[in-house]
Amino acid sequence: MRAHFWMQEQRKRFERKGEFSPWTVIASNRKGYLKGKMGASYSQTDLVKAWNGNLRLTFNSLYPLEKPFVKGFKPKVGDDKWTRFLIAFATSHKLPFRDFIQTMYMRIPDDAVDYFQSTAYDYWDSLNREMRFVTKDSGKRIKRNEVFTPGLARRIFESEKKRRNNFPREMLATNACYHIPKTPKDLRASVEDDSEITMVLTIEGSHALGTDRASIAEVSRRVQYIKNEWPIPVFFITFAHHFDNKLCGHAHSIPDQGKALLDQSANLNAGFNDNGRRILREFLGLNKKLERDSKYGYRILIDVKHMSAKSRKEYYEEFVIPCMEKEDVIPVIGSHCGYSGRKTLEEHISLQDSERDEYTELCGDESHLSETERKQLIKNQPLGKFNAWNINLCDEDIRMIVKTKGLFGLSFDQRILGITDKDKDSKRNGIQLLWENIEGIVKSAYSNEDFTEEEKLQVWQCITIGTDLEGLIDPVSPYPTVLEFEVFAGNLIFEIEESRKNLELSYLSHLTSIDDVRKCVEDFCFNNAAAFVKKHYPSKESMEQ
Repeated sequence: MRAHFWMQEQRKRFERKGEFSPWTVIASNRKGYLKGKMGASYSQTDLVKAWNGNLRLTFNSLYPLEKPFVKGFKPKVGDDKWTRFLIAFATSHKLPFRDFIQTMYMRIPDDAVDYFQSTAYDYWDSLNREMRFVTKDSGKRIKRNEVFTPGLARRIFESEKKRRNNFPREMLATNACYHIPKTPKDLRASVEDDSEITMVLTIEGSHALGTDRASIAEVSRRVQYIKNEWPIPVFFITFAHHFDNKLCGHAHSIPDQGKALLDQSANLNAGFNDNGRRILREFLGLNKKLERDSKYGYRILIDVKHMSAKSRKEYYEEFVIPCMEKEDVIPVIGSHCGYSGRKTLEEHISLQDSERDEYTELCGDESHLSETERKQLIKNQPLGKFNAWNINLCDEDIRMIVKTKGLFGLSFDQRILGITDKDKDSKRNGIQLLWENIEGIVKSAYSNEDFTEEEKLQVWQCITIGTDLEGLIDPVSPYPTVLEFEVFAGNLIFEIEESRKNLELSYLSHLTSIDDVRKCVEDFCFNNAAAFVKKHYPSKESMEQ
């Protein structure tokens, strides 16, 4: 995505230099990388880092940037304070300050920002352009990659050759290959082949179908176009994202300071509308009776990340559970999530209006209080381990993931995992934070009285890495890129080995040796995701495979 953002508006220029390729590295700001800062100024998982970090299975999200990120917002009379009107005026996309903010924050060129702000920018067109870009070198083995250094000053004063020599794992890949499988057989062969990266394509947000402009009939045709005309299958779609997609409600995702520039209030925390139910059903290849129907093509799975708690509740009750009763099990995916510490979706729904920065599972409902009462309550509230926003998954979500043998991808985003200001620079901002979330997920399953012992154990096969790297996240500090995955794995082995010495922890009782722990971590880092994609990778020719 980073390479595509940089090159899409100057394609001919990059093609002349032989640089228009997913393998091209956009040279990073090493200071930001070394400090583990938010991933705007440096790449967290470009193909070169992925290759050199021994990443051999990746889920690559195609993502047309949502327009509210780069366009101004309209404050609401009666709801917003005068300062918000002033901010809205100063940061309008019609004024140069907005462009400056976006180019500095997102570190993409001004001509790309101008395009995203223009009436010519179309989500559907952008989705197809990115698909063509990312598939163009699939299966090709490159001798070595190219490097592009942004900024005239950097190109004059920085030596690309010197950077390659000094930081080869960040800058140089040789005899490298990524492969996007076309069939389940192709996928299985690729996953077993360590000489290439297996790249599974997904879509981040159903706004990508152009739901802001297109009629629902046209959106429906585009679902079929993806299934029938694209050269490769799409594995899953993250149905909601940060802003209104006109199909279902999205969860609160933008921190308090971000509200100065961004407004995600439209359809926030709402549920599905009838159009959304139709499009979701068609992605799943179901007719109105919730029966598999070849007319709708192969199944594209649904990722519940970014869905509001109300949307998730409706998805489970109206689609997943009825289909499971028909013996059609739709695996529930949460691709890049944290554990919320909440028990039920209804609890999330009832507390959603109280969500704020520093909001954890120990915080209660604040929405009915006066401003003075609210400030006093917040001051005295103890903070827990987990970020309790409804963007994260609760015990009820975990129950559905285990029951359907789905997949919980653990985000590496500090805020999503529960880092608060008081411990941002503490020891907790490391393997402890990630292990707390893994442990919370596992304990949730083991404490479920409706689960059999087999189902409780099954939770260990339902968790994997789901970093959200390259999503402009602020990563857990010791692991800012995929190059640190090996360090992460070693740290996780140590953390679990220390924990299993406590014989009272029943959820670790199946780990009887250090070899068991190593196997458990290997499952989390690779085997669980590999087994899941092998089982569910779609065949465009036959819905039976």
